[in-house]
Amino acid sequence: MDANLPLLLTGVAKAFPCRSLALPVWFYLGEIMTISEYLKAHERLLLALVAAGVLWVGIGKVDTLIQHHDDANLKQAQVIAAQDASKNAAITAQVASDKAAFDALQTKLQAEDAALVQANVALATALTTQQKTDAILPPTDLVARWNSLVPQAAASVTPNGVTLPSAGAVATVQQLELIPVQQQELTNEQTLVANGNALAAAQTKQVTDLTAQVTGLKLQSVDDAKVCQAQIAVVKADARKSKRRWFVAGFAAGIATRILGEF
Repeated sequence: MDANLPLLLTGVAKAFPCRSLALPVWFYLGEIMTISEYLKAHERLLLALVAAGVLWVGIGKVDTLIQHHDDANLKQAQVIAAQDASKNAAITAQVASDKAAFDALQTKLQAEDAALVQANVALATALTTQQKTDAILPPTDLVARWNSLVPQAAASVTPNGVTLPSAGAVATVQQLELIPVQQQELTNEQTLVANGNALAAAQTKQVTDLTAQVTGLKLQSVDDAKVCQAQIAVVKADARKSKRRWFVAGFAAGIATRILGEF
């Protein structure tokens, strides 16, 4: 054997300590080693590399599972948000339609109310005029007017004025009895109308308040969705940082283990 061979092999082993994996034997520091001997000599380094690889793969799997879980939750939240948005859009359209119908009805009823008010004014004016006319009617015309208002009165003109039988007097008084009753009924109806208007005003205010509340809840829902998106982004960023930290730590541990194995 050439005396310079050990020196040559030593130089090759030092220059290429890990690039002879394809050879059935290993040249290391001038010695010829089998694969089993080499593995045994570097057992700690290889175990450290295997452990680092398993740890890296395990962490990667866990991070991937977490990311997939977060993505699934995000997609589900997006689906629910889209459904809610569709429902809200339908409700908004219905509310707009109801408001348009209410506005049209309100306009119509206000016009009718104004016409009724004018009709009441006309009736009151006509009553005042008729009462003034009745006050100056001659007996014949007064009796005619009386009998037209109370057909059962059977009033007639006499030299001393106007007379009527007892039955006519009863019929007249009975007809007059309607006046205070009708006046009270009118007052009651006016009270009912006022109460209805007050209730309608309260209901309108309630609808306005509920509409404002729904609007606020929609804005809050949008804000919550933004916060959720931001939180998911933070979680993903932390996961990526964790992967990088573990990679650096594993790489550094591998280098340190390899260096320690040389001693």
